[in-house]
Amino acid sequence: MQKFNHKFSILTSIFIISAIMISVNGFSNTVFADDEAISHEYDFVAGIHNVATFHFRGGAETVNFPVFSTTSDIVSDGGTSFSMEGVVGHNPHLHMALDEAYKFRLAKLTGGSAFDYNHRYFDVDVNVMKSSTILKSFSYKNCEINSHSVTTQTDDYESYHASNSGFAIVNSIEFNCGGVSINQEKILPSVRPGERTFTDYGALPFKQANDLHTFLTFDFDNGAEKIESVIFTSTGGFAEEDIGTPSFQIITAVLPHPLIDNAIIKSQKVGGLATSFNDDFDVTVEFVIPEKLSGLTTVPAQTVRALEYDDCIVSGYDILTLQDKEEGYTGKRGFATAEILDVECSGLSPVNPNNEPNPVTVDYNMGTGPRAVATFSFDEGTEVVEFPEFYQGNLIARANPTFELVGVPGVTPLLYDVVDNSRKTGAQTTGVSSLDELFNVKVDLMYGDIQARGYDYSNCHVTDYVVKTEHDLEESFYKGFALTNEFHFECLGYTPIDPHLGMGAAKKGDVESSKDYQSKQRSTWGPGFEYVPKK
Repeated sequence: MQKFNHKFSILTSIFIISAIMISVNGFSNTVFADDEAISHEYDFVAGIHNVATFHFRGGAETVNFPVFSTTSDIVSDGGTSFSMEGVVGHNPHLHMALDEAYKFRLAKLTGGSAFDYNHRYFDVDVNVMKSSTILKSFSYKNCEINSHSVTTQTDDYESYHASNSGFAIVNSIEFNCGGVSINQEKILPSVRPGERTFTDYGALPFKQANDLHTFLTFDFDNGAEKIESVIFTSTGGFAEEDIGTPSFQIITAVLPHPLIDNAIIKSQKVGGLATSFNDDFDVTVEFVIPEKLSGLTTVPAQTVRALEYDDCIVSGYDILTLQDKEEGYTGKRGFATAEILDVECSGLSPVNPNNEPNPVTVDYNMGTGPRAVATFSFDEGTEVVEFPEFYQGNLIARANPTFELVGVPGVTPLLYDVVDNSRKTGAQTTGVSSLDELFNVKVDLMYGDIQARGYDYSNCHVTDYVVKTEHDLEESFYKGFALTNEFHFECLGYTPIDPHLGMGAAKKGDVESSKDYQSKQRSTWGPGFEYVPKK
């Protein structure tokens, strides 16, 4: 009987210990709490949001943080990391991982990967979703906490006063991982020789200044895809120092584009490998005013300008959530999850459609200031272009005069020709090449028809040209974007014009000619006097 009681007590102890272990760690693949107890509702641009599932050793926990951004380029071989931000909510096992990272921080910092603890390593699946549809999915392996802070997103004094502003206490966490994979079905070449696919994804529902949109056609061996990018930046190809490395970057909504996604995955696989080769493709970038209805008349679409990039590869890829401090959390604005694609190419050919040139004018709010009207005098003719932005470099210097003009692309074929011809002269460090076409530019600052001041530049050439979309974080997804041309000039001569002081007018010497002097003297002579010239 005594032995039986002893065995029973042992079994009871084992059962109690097992129950405690199960209650603490849970069964394998158990799903932990996923913020169900605390509701968070946000405004996501186009309904695109992020859902992250953390796979700990004891189970999984879903976290609905609105901010997800890669902090290392997915394509590069320089490590894998990402960050997340969201209000402090009901995430017990993520919080346990944060607490253990603090508790064992010294062992981690000094012992590296040799020291292990329960919540140190975990996997993370991040799904970029629209409603219940997964647009793109990323699987991070062997992740750990790299940094963690609790901060308050605020808009300074406005948070204390404005009803649509406020405060948001958030977790800000950065993770380091052993690797990441993009979960995307591979699109194989057509089984029929010579057959290729073409997919036009159409326009995006976002406002553009002057209704000028940017469309890109990616041309691969097995097909082509045409997309719109809300943000486009030419990052190389026109500056004097990088004339031979054409490149560009686009930032747009996260959407599935199978052929482009395959190019991203291919670049990720060959990154850092000297024995592997990437697959190149061509890209045609078109700046287009879409077809529109004016009264009963249909105005056809007009391509203002195009850039043809040859032999390109994906050089960078990131995911970024755009936000403005506390505004997304308080409901004043929202969150915009976008993807960033960097492309490097071997060749670039600008294309200027045969549009009828006409003076470019703008209708923007210039405040109490003047408008900048530039008159270009080229060998082929004259073009008048109005720009909302004008920047003059420091003239009190030994360097040549420089200035910049920025505005939405218009139909300016002569100006585009000079810009494009500057690429043909090749790279140079500074100065004017003998192959450069020099031209004159007169910039007038105008109030209506009244000239306030002028700047007369002579013997100018183009030093850089950038196509860039102006935007303001997530706010542009609500209010709009503006594609701009950015022209940089250097000149050999400069003359200021001030109409109120007569500056710029032809100057006359304040002296009396000898003929006028003789005529004045004769008028005072009396009768009998005459001038007899020498013989």
